[in-house]
Amino acid sequence: MVFTRIDGYTPLKRIKDKWDKLYSPKEIAPNCDPKVLSEALKSIGSDLAAQHEFFSHLAKSEHQLIYDLSYVFSEFQNLHIGGYGFNRKKSDLPQVNIALFSSVESGLPVMIRGMPGTIKDVSTLETSLDEIDLRDKLLIMDRGFISEALLPVFDERKIEYIQPLRRNSTYYSERIHLTKHLHYHGSLIHCGRQSVDGTWVYAFKDTDLALEEEKSLYSQLDKGTIKREELRERLKKAGMMLILSNHDTEPEKIYELYKSREGVEKHFETFKSELGADKMYLRDVDSVFGHFFVAFISLYLYCRLIQRLKKAELNRKYSPKDVLLKLSKVFMINYETRSIMTEVPKQVRDLAEKLGLDIIPKK
Repeated sequence: MVFTRIDGYTPLKRIKDKWDKLYSPKEIAPNCDPKVLSEALKSIGSDLAAQHEFFSHLAKSEHQLIYDLSYVFSEFQNLHIGGYGFNRKKSDLPQVNIALFSSVESGLPVMIRGMPGTIKDVSTLETSLDEIDLRDKLLIMDRGFISEALLPVFDERKIEYIQPLRRNSTYYSERIHLTKHLHYHGSLIHCGRQSVDGTWVYAFKDTDLALEEEKSLYSQLDKGTIKREELRERLKKAGMMLILSNHDTEPEKIYELYKSREGVEKHFETFKSELGADKMYLRDVDSVFGHFFVAFISLYLYCRLIQRLKKAELNRKYSPKDVLLKLSKVFMINYETRSIMTEVPKQVRDLAEKLGLDIIPKK
């Protein structure tokens, strides 16, 4: 299922036809009957202990992890794990939340888990902390995942965290001097930090964003949608972002770590768009968990291909799907006594060599 879905979603009923077109160097001969595959998904999805061991292995050597949440929709109204939560698409289909951990160091996903669509962001993190050992690791989150009740949990488990605060946070009333600055993608960012009740509050002011917000606020004032008192209060926070953290370092480093969150957003985009893993036609919870696990391994291998392309400086020219399509031009013909590989086009051979893929014989 992993290999037949690495270039996009393939329904169970078509997996046999697709597998028959692939060459298996290790001579894997799976039973591709849709009923058998369906039972395999349930078996994989129900074995959460084995999944936990697998994810723990991937995360073992990583020290900086990004945590984020997304969702997929289910076509079946009676799916137990499905719920009617908030989503940007405003769909009335039941949704399933997906929590994903990704590594800052390796740039690879390390864990995925599905949860009911009605669970709030903070609750998903509390549950996920029981599924993966984050002791002595740094966890980078988005707005909305932190709560005061979780702070003692982080300290008890020796987990460092980076958590941006919402604009309505009381920490915005703290006076933090912006004594330093940095440049990020052409923008000038003023920054500083202050210790508050034993926790660091890092402050950042994006000058370009502050100007845009100021223009927008005055436009709202002219239209009468806000009053001058509200204007004054909101101007104080224009372009500002506060990050709460127990990680003691320079503001510039905190900002870079927070911006690394773009990696997990790309993983979600690949998971849904490139791999088509958001297609949910499953009727039971175990099958859903099995589907997510299979899709996760496909995502992991897809990301490994992206890394090879970047290392060879070919990522602007080829995507993983392009590489797989190029390699599919080579066929292995099996006879009773031997197998023969068809002629390999020069472009394919050169591409395989540049990517370090030792899969095509020299002769």
